[in-house]
Amino acid sequence: MMHLTEDQLYHLAELSCDAEELKTEEEQQFDHVKSCRECFNQYCVLATILDATSLNCDLVFDPVQIPESTVAPVRKLLVALRVTCERVYNTISLIGEQIPQNMATFAFEPVLATAVRGSSSSKTSILRMEDLDDEDTYFVYDAENRKLMVQFDANGRDAANFKAYLKFADQTTIDIPLLKGGLYLKGTLLDVPSGNFDIFIEEN
Repeated sequence: MMHLTEDQLYHLAELSCDAEELKTEEEQQFDHVKSCRECFNQYCVLATILDATSLNCDLVFDPVQIPESTVAPVRKLLVALRVTCERVYNTISLIGEQIPQNMATFAFEPVLATAVRGSSSSKTSILRMEDLDDEDTYFVYDAENRKLMVQFDANGRDAANFKAYLKFADQTTIDIPLLKGGLYLKGTLLDVPSGNFDIFIEEN
């Protein structure tokens, strides 16, 4: 291919600035620019001028449209709780606290930090935390039976609008399946791995 004209190079620079999809001929022209130093230098001059006069320009050689489906949804954090599990001999001690978040919607506090029942040889520790303004919005963790339950006021919205999950120290996560029940969403998780974890509830 011969050198591109100034008009062709200017057109390519415009396509780059506007992040538009390329036609076959324009793709071939860009391939030439990449391999031809003279055209490359002229293209860079024109693209720099356009970039300096544009409010939203990025210098790229392969402009493409990013499908909306590939953009990660932004979620609003409703609450973040931390559960610390301590075991001394056969006794489990649970500590629950809310991780400070400026945008948190719910304000949880432990109702009964550790509830112990059963014989001295077999004790069960249960942590229950409730929202200060709504006792029907709560989080319960049974450490010995490795069962977790959560319920929160979703204002009647569907479960698809929310995400609840556990996050562990090694950054692994486990989703909590949610089901709608009136204005509330409920979630139960069995076989929760032993140890410490954080629980997050987010809204799409």
